[in-house]
Amino acid sequence: MYKKLFYSLLVLWVITVAVFAKFFISGATSKSTDQRLSIHLAPSEKDIVLGEMRIVLKAVNGALRNLGQSNFKEASIEVKKAGKAMAADINPVLMAKLPLEFKQLGISMHEDFDKFSADLDKGMTEKEAITELGAITNKCIACHATYRLE
Repeated sequence: MYKKLFYSLLVLWVITVAVFAKFFISGATSKSTDQRLSIHLAPSEKDIVLGEMRIVLKAVNGALRNLGQSNFKEASIEVKKAGKAMAADINPVLMAKLPLEFKQLGISMHEDFDKFSADLDKGMTEKEAITELGAITNKCIACHATYRLE
């Protein structure tokens, strides 16, 4: 009897893990009318994601404004605001709703901002800085071209 119960619980556990893994990878998504992938979030969750996007946009703007004045130290401070530290306390339930590729793209973008900040601190030319910032914003474009928040 215990053996049967053990195997039943084991099967139930495997199914639970499989469902969670599928949900973690695909998130709460569906195809949208414009062929992007819609991510379905509660209004408060959508506000969090859009708030982070605004922080990133402000960081890019601050970097450009300061690079235009050859103020690399302030540009570094601005881009560091969009680094990995800003995404450290995201709700696990919200993270589970985001598709894996969205999460990977977001994490790599935050890491790129940290690297960009360090590169600015080490010294780089304006041309190198603009090129690096352009590579980061390519990720923003890719994300917005692929996903929409519902």
